[in-house]
Amino acid sequence: MGQRNPDRVSIRERYELGRDVAAMARARWDVISVCRACGLMMQVDLKLIAYVNGPRTSLWNRRARCRRIGCNGAVEFQARAPGMAWHEQLAIDPRLPAEPGWAERRLAQAAKRDPARSKPEST
Repeated sequence: MGQRNPDRVSIRERYELGRDVAAMARARWDVISVCRACGLMMQVDLKLIAYVNGPRTSLWNRRARCRRIGCNGAVEFQARAPGMAWHEQLAIDPRLPAEPGWAERRLAQAAKRDPARSKPEST
């Protein structure tokens, strides 16, 4: 069977690999900021953020003021981890349980279709 395509793994499943800017920089994540009001997109310098705010600074669930003159909007941070095809918003609630992986979902679907096969045999 093999593994899942890396571009189909959600950013939420990669949370542990990029919890802070130091981990993101080490793993070579591509992070951008996107203003919701004016649409300004800017590259985020992870090493600069680590230098100014500390390496344990996290961009997950964060917003910042837009840097365009005259814009009062807020930017959201989006990232593209290695292997991903596009950027996704850095938003997660770490208090929620992790979503099941594709194999667990597939097994659950099979169990729903044929409950007799999913029951373990008793000796």
